[in-house]
Amino acid sequence: MREAENGMTGASTRRLRWMEALWEGTSTSAREENKKEEVLAVFRGLAEDSARGGKVREYAPWEPPW
Repeated sequence: MREAENGMTGASTRRLRWMEALWEGTSTSAREENKKEEVLAVFRGLAEDSARGGKVREYAPWEPPW
């Protein structure tokens, strides 16, 4: 359907596309922020474990019990 038939002008089409792009950008940023917080939570946990001074176990390869 042509823009003239449905009443949309070029300016309103551009405005609509700009608003859609803006919405997509904000939702993408929110997802990235959530992912970043999840990763930082893992590193915070590792830092807390390190600060407690826990002993590091020696690596022992797994051996079957038989």
